[in-house]
Amino acid sequence: MNTITTVFVLIAFMLGCNEFMVVGNLTLIAHTYHESLPHIAGLISLFAWTYALMTPVVTLYTNRFNKYRLLLVLIFLSGTLISSFAPNYPCFLFSRVVSASVAGILESLIQAIVYQLAPNQKKRSAMTALVYTGFSIATVLGLPLGTLIADLWNWQAAFIMVAGVTAISTVLAAILVPRKLTIPASGIRDQLTLLRDKNIWLGIGFVTCAAATLYGYYTYIRPLIRQTLGFSTTMLSVILMLLGGIDVISSLLSGRLGAKNGMRRLHGVYLAILFLLALFSTAMRAPATGILVLSLLGLLGLLIPLFSSPIQLYFLNIASSKYPAGVMLASSLSPVFYNIGIATSSLTAATTLRHFGLANLGWNSFAYALITLLLLVLIKRRTAQAGQI
Repeated sequence: MNTITTVFVLIAFMLGCNEFMVVGNLTLIAHTYHESLPHIAGLISLFAWTYALMTPVVTLYTNRFNKYRLLLVLIFLSGTLISSFAPNYPCFLFSRVVSASVAGILESLIQAIVYQLAPNQKKRSAMTALVYTGFSIATVLGLPLGTLIADLWNWQAAFIMVAGVTAISTVLAAILVPRKLTIPASGIRDQLTLLRDKNIWLGIGFVTCAAATLYGYYTYIRPLIRQTLGFSTTMLSVILMLLGGIDVISSLLSGRLGAKNGMRRLHGVYLAILFLLALFSTAMRAPATGILVLSLLGLLGLLIPLFSSPIQLYFLNIASSKYPAGVMLASSLSPVFYNIGIATSSLTAATTLRHFGLANLGWNSFAYALITLLLLVLIKRRTAQAGQI
């Protein structure tokens, strides 16, 4: 069990690097293709929207496939080798579409496998949190390492590194993952029954706005640290690694929250986030206060969100108890709408940047955080008595 979880953590690390590598190298990619920074930031929205739109479609139509074979194919296709050798901007866009088209179903598949293999709720929460820790490690090591590699050589070399991790993940999964997985197959109509549940839609809104809170400013983390706060390229990698270390702690705490009705415990977290985001523009006037606020936001679980494990278990518990045919679809909801949140806030962040500048990106996130808190209150009221959170 621990060995399989380790493989899934590595896959999550690869997926995190795949998605976040563009975030860490926006400025360099913009320079290579002679595009403006706000325009290149559209890559993040493109990846997120493709991820969000393709994941449920692919999930619905591949539910009858052999899950072991599907897992291996998806890992292989999620690699970023095409991105490394894209000669122009349209080719690079195409490579991001290919990666995004399979990344979502891969993430939901490994979450469904984890949920099935874990013997009880406590183990499910712990294993789910460990998988999400893979994304945190991508921030701790993958993102700053990719940034460092890009600065030493070029950003294409950073994507080659991710392609190497993809190859290793494919081999290990082929050897270690059980070949007979009993995730139930079902028709499209049976799976879609899940979406009739109002509590599911409250969770969807929560995930969307929580992700939008993060990417309301994190899309521009590199120029924020380099241009607004004035840190050097070397310090940029160090700071990203330190912020990522905070994220790992956050993900591990997320697992404990998921095992202890975590959705009920997030109210205080989002109140604190609102307070910090209200101070964001003022804090960005000085390096020390700027890094302090970014670190505190990370500690509260904003960079690799603290809600990850609780909300995933929230969806899967509802599906397994009321809509067993929709378990695979339920496992895809969090990553799908997380990316819709990324795409939405990336667009509004670009508008905020054009009119108000980098330092005011905090207000973009503040609006989403406020909606997130209101949805959290509604979820608690509607589902607490049913014991679903």
